[in-house]
Amino acid sequence: MFRREHVAAFSLAMASIHCTTVENGPIPDPTTGLDETAFRAKVEPILVKQCSYNACHGNTGSALRIYAPGTLRQLAYPTIDETMAPLTAEEEHANFVNAAAFSATAPIVDDNWLLRKPLASSAGGFEHKGGVIYLRGTNDPNYTVIYCWLTGGKAC
Repeated sequence: MFRREHVAAFSLAMASIHCTTVENGPIPDPTTGLDETAFRAKVEPILVKQCSYNACHGNTGSALRIYAPGTLRQLAYPTIDETMAPLTAEEEHANFVNAAAFSATAPIVDDNWLLRKPLASSAGGFEHKGGVIYLRGTNDPNYTVIYCWLTGGKAC
């Protein structure tokens, strides 16, 4: 049990410790250098086909959220036809921003989770709950397209 004199001594000791101010600069915009048109034409179809299941990236709690017809949508549509309609421009842009955000934490493209997470562990990948997506490892055409986009390629 602490006595008053212990508390006073502790308070005095803590008051004499100098604190250092830590300043964090702004995070760079992850969409800079990434082509949204190339994303929509080449990368988004891969993510919609491979990653948009409701149990995974088709729900609002996912780190990588993918809007796709028939799964996650920005608006709750009352009919199945509206749910299955093509993505809106806002949903496509959100998919771009969600995917681009992964480049903010991986300054080295090879370490980007869009590439590493779905790789087999034998190819340097991580345990992806959805299983291995890039069946041919780093030679998989989908891996190659996403890699090209992440490195700023426009004609992936």
